[in-house]
Amino acid sequence: MQGTWRATPPRRLFGNPTGAGDACVAALANGDPWPVRLREAVALSAAAVPCPMAGDVDGDIYGQFRTTASVENTHASHVH
Repeated sequence: MQGTWRATPPRRLFGNPTGAGDACVAALANGDPWPVRLREAVALSAAAVPCPMAGDVDGDIYGQFRTTASVENTHASHVH
């Protein structure tokens, strides 16, 4: 991976953040390119937040955020 990356959800969600970090790490563990991994991590961790139980995800939010989360390489030209 080169550069500094920023990934943000399209909107803020409220609820139970328990399990969102685990969901993020699970999404980062696949072998896809970094932009895909980061978008999946944002979508999966965000989809966990509105669920009352850790380990659950909201499939509708996951599907929406997979295509609308913003991912950008903010400092690719500064890597040596």
